Amino acid sequence: MASNPEATSASPFERALERREVVICVGSGGVGKTTSSAVIGLHAAMAGRRVLVMTIDPARRLANSLGIEALGSEMQQIPLDRFADLGLEPRGELWAMMLDMKESFDRLVQRYAPDDTTRQDILDNRFYHYFSTSLAGTQEYAASERLFEIVESEDFDLIVLDTPPTTHALDFLEAPQRLTDAVSSRALQWLYKPGVLSGRPGLGIVSVGTTYVMRTLGKFTGGELLNDLGVFLKTFSALFEGFEERARAVQKLLKGPRTSFVVVTAPDSLTVEEALYFFEKLDRDALNIDAFIVNRVHPRWVGPEALAQPASDLAQALTDGALPPLPDEVDAPTLAAHLLENASQFELRASQDAASLELLSRRLPDDLPILAVPYFNRDIHSLAGLNQARTALFGSL
Repeated sequence: MASNPEATSASPFERALERREVVICVGSGGVGKTTSSAVIGLHAAMAGRRVLVMTIDPARRLANSLGIEALGSEMQQIPLDRFADLGLEPRGELWAMMLDMKESFDRLVQRYAPDDTTRQDILDNRFYHYFSTSLAGTQEYAASERLFEIVESEDFDLIVLDTPPTTHALDFLEAPQRLTDAVSSRALQWLYKPGVLSGRPGLGIVSVGTTYVMRTLGKFTGGELLNDLGVFLKTFSALFEGFEERARAVQKLLKGPRTSFVVVTAPDSLTVEEALYFFEKLDRDALNIDAFIVNRVHPRWVGPEALAQPASDLAQALTDGALPPLPDEVDAPTLAAHLLENASQFELRASQDAASLELLSRRLPDDLPILAVPYFNRDIHSLAGLNQARTALFGSL
C-alpha cells in the first residue's frame, strides 16, 4: 500500500488515514458529507495512493463536487492534471463511482447461483424483484457486499464511502447482521428447508404446495402468485448459505482495523446532536472512529469595536476617498446600515458555531480530532474548490 512520505509531520487524522483501507463518512443530510468524502479521497490521491470514492446516494452531489457531469456504476477516473495550474503534482490516482444497489444484488445472484438455470429463474422472478428493490435492508446489504468485493480485489489503496443521511447509513451498517439473522432464523428456514422445525422431511412450505393450507392460500392470493413464491424460495434457498457467509465477512471488515468512520456534521445545534447520537452508536458497536468533521463554521472576523460603531462612521469611511467611489444610485448611509446588520448576523452565527465546537470538545473523547472547516461563500463544484476545502481540512499543503 502506498504511504505518505510526509507522514511524520502529519496530523493525527492524516496518520490514522495512512492505516486505513476503507473510510466511511456518515452524518445527516446537507452537512457537506459528500464534499468531505471527496476531499479525503483527493488528499490521499495527492499523497500517492490509488483511491476510489464511492457513493450510495443517488443525488449528483459527488459528481458535482468532483467537477464532472455524472457518475455511474462503472468506476471512472478523475483527471488530476488540472492541479498543475495550482502548482501541485498529484502522485496518485482518484476514481469515483455510484453504487447501484439493484445491480449489486444482481451480482450476488450471479456469484452464488449454482447454475445458469437457477440464476435466470431468480433474476426473472417477481418476488426477487421486490426482494432486491423494496425489502428493507436488502439493498443496503448489497451495497456493503459490493464494498467488500472491491476491497478484496485489492485494486485500490483506499476506498472512501459516502453514505446517505444518518438513518439510511444506520441501515447500511446494520444490514449484514440483519441478513445473517434472517437467513439463520428457524422461521425462514422452515420456508426453504423442509423439516427444520419438525425434524421430519417434507414439511417445508416449498414442498407442500398441494396441501390444504397451500390450496387455501391460493384462493386468496391466486395460484400463479403462490407458485412464483414457491419457485423463488426454492431457487433462492441455494444462495442463502453463501449470503450468510459473506455477511459475516462484511461485518468483520466494517469492525476490523482496516476500516474507520468519519462523522460529518454542520455546527447548528440539532445537527450536532444527531451527529453525537451517531457517534455514540458507532462507539457502542466498537467501530473505529478517526475524526469528527464540522463543516461551514463561521469565522469570527469582525471585532466588537467595529460592530459597535455608529452607521454614520462607516458611511463616512465609505466615502472618504480611501475606497473606490460608490455608484451614484448607492446611498452610503443605507449601505453602511446593511453592512453592519450583515456583520452582526454573521458574528451571531460565529458565536453559535463556537458554542457548538465547545460542546463537541466536552462530549467527545480528548484524543478524537475535531476538524473545523470554515464557511465558504459558494458551493464547491470543481477540483480547485475541493483543494481549497482540502487545505482547510488538512492545513497548508
